[in-house]
Amino acid sequence: MRSRVLDGVGLDEVEERVYRALLRHPSLSVRDLAAAVDLPVRAARRSVDALVAAGLATVTEGPPALYAPVDPRIGIPVLVRARQSELERTTAAIATYAAEYMERMLRAEPQRLVEVLDGPSIISERLDTLLRTAEEEVIAFEEPPYVTDVPRSETETEEVLLARGVRVRAVYSAAVLDLPERVDAIRRLSALGEQARVVAHVPLKMMLIDRRVAVVPLTAREESTRTTAVLVWQSRLCDALVELFEATWSQASPVFEPEGSAAPRDLDPLDVEVLRLLAAGLKDETVARHLGLSERTVRRRVADLMTRLGATSRFAAGVQSARRGWI
Repeated sequence: MRSRVLDGVGLDEVEERVYRALLRHPSLSVRDLAAAVDLPVRAARRSVDALVAAGLATVTEGPPALYAPVDPRIGIPVLVRARQSELERTTAAIATYAAEYMERMLRAEPQRLVEVLDGPSIISERLDTLLRTAEEEVIAFEEPPYVTDVPRSETETEEVLLARGVRVRAVYSAAVLDLPERVDAIRRLSALGEQARVVAHVPLKMMLIDRRVAVVPLTAREESTRTTAVLVWQSRLCDALVELFEATWSQASPVFEPEGSAAPRDLDPLDVEVLRLLAAGLKDETVARHLGLSERTVRRRVADLMTRLGATSRFAAGVQSARRGWI
């Protein structure tokens, strides 16, 4: 028995059998076609007329009327494009339907807009499900401690997202740069397309999918192992988390300088890196570890840069260098 391949473009099993019969013959009358596929004449006529309407067959006036197939290299792609257009219209309508659904929930069952997730396995499973539905963008705040060093499944999930064309932006706490395994993972994901920035401290841990649902750990920062979290569906609270991310993102600095970017001609590229990290609020010891320098070297470079900029503090040096276009 042949497998059906044309149901994806709207043809049922009988119509596909009739189309295959037409492909094997130059032209057939309805009676000949009915005999070829072992169908009643009425059923054969109904199916072949459906093929004509779909653009997969033509008919010439008789008597008897003769049916011929349209070249599948022409007819089938037209149906595929039409079906794709229908699916795109359906996809575009999801946001409208979701907004109506969430509005009803907000009026009738506001408690369902926030769900409490208990236990790392439940949180991981729910987050994985949500990430697989991501269409446009995933944004996140990240900081240690972590349950594990660098779960392979975590990076694999993001690799799949990036391969699908989903935009990923993450703001990392400076403390993440003290974890070599995490830095290596960020470097690998950045090469695949993740946009990674760093600040001295992030407001909270968070992951937000398509600006419609957020997962936020509830435990305190010093105990933050994501054993309890809340899932926040699209609402004003979810919108506020997006705004918090965007505000933090605008103040953060890239974790890695984009490949091929040029430093100011009169400034050592290493000093540009130092200034970027200063502007992000990192301490000298963290800057030193990130750049592979000694703390003494970093302090000397910072002092020289402050003198050159006329800055009275490390923070002022970062601000002034940004204003001058040095970073």
